[in-house]
Amino acid sequence: MDAGQLSSWYDAHCDRLVLYARNWLPEESAQDVVQGAFVRLMTQKVAPEDVPAWLFRTVRNSAITRLRRRACWSRQRTRLSAEQPPWFESRPEDLIDAHTAQEVLLTLPAEQREVVLLRIWGQLSLKQIGEVVGSPLTTVHSRYKAALTAIRERMEQSCRTPTD
Repeated sequence: MDAGQLSSWYDAHCDRLVLYARNWLPEESAQDVVQGAFVRLMTQKVAPEDVPAWLFRTVRNSAITRLRRRACWSRQRTRLSAEQPPWFESRPEDLIDAHTAQEVLLTLPAEQREVVLLRIWGQLSLKQIGEVVGSPLTTVHSRYKAALTAIRERMEQSCRTPTD
């Protein structure tokens, strides 16, 4: 595998993959899983047809496997959600508060949150997301649409001021 191409893929996808892995794992473990995915990519004799989808799928599988080794998946996920440092850093020029964005994402069902992370921060197409999560395109589309509706409703609620 060409080192320049591998470096290019790393630069293009590393941060998104870490954010995606943080859906399941704390930051250090998420970084480990991403590094492992790139090591696996480096050992491939032929590059996968769709490298971004392959990387996200590899990170997803590794993260889930890591969780299963530790303990009950749902209990671990709940604990991590409560203890995680913020996912986003606030900047004065942002149109949305980083803390609010994270809170809204954490209120979504896991399947919807995963699709939003892959679509918006992972910049994957719905078809690629379907390959990553192992679901049909129609299911991915309906999860994404439902998530956006829920996000919009929750954001509108947080912006409303009480009326007298």
